[in-house]
Amino acid sequence: MSVPARIVDIRQGTPSIKLFRLDLGGGDFTFLPGQWVDCYANVDGELRVAGYSMTSSPLTTGTIDLAVKLEGDNPVTHFLHERAMVGDMLEVDGGHGNFSYRRGMGDSLVLIGGGIGLTPLMSIIRYVDDAEPEVGVTLVHSARRPSELLFHQQLTEIAERNDNIRCLFTV
Repeated sequence: MSVPARIVDIRQGTPSIKLFRLDLGGGDFTFLPGQWVDCYANVDGELRVAGYSMTSSPLTTGTIDLAVKLEGDNPVTHFLHERAMVGDMLEVDGGHGNFSYRRGMGDSLVLIGGGIGLTPLMSIIRYVDDAEPEVGVTLVHSARRPSELLFHQQLTEIAERNDNIRCLFTV
């Protein structure tokens, strides 16, 4: 069942990735860290869909965060990058997918991702940092260029604050 979602913030995360915060308007929405949503948008009078991993922790209520890379020919992705504005309405349905983290899965995690593949890992790191700070996390994130290291500053700050989280970046 989809939930209405209003775009409340749009920021440029890297030269090719935009960050979106969606207000779910109190709708009933739950997900596990690492899961993704189907995102529906009215594009030129036609309801279109694309799947995006959430970057927010499920402990954050009322909103979800998405990072969307401009690549390929998906009309929703192009709409979000080229025409979407704060206040626009979307619909989201999720969380979907088996790649997720659940409380108590282990004492340590190693997360490896490249480029936009960081998005589900970011959700997991934010959740572990908030809910299970005793769990050790090592993240290895690689990008084609330094400017494409998504969430570099935020991850560095989390690692400086939480001794159990270590982030390694490669280009």
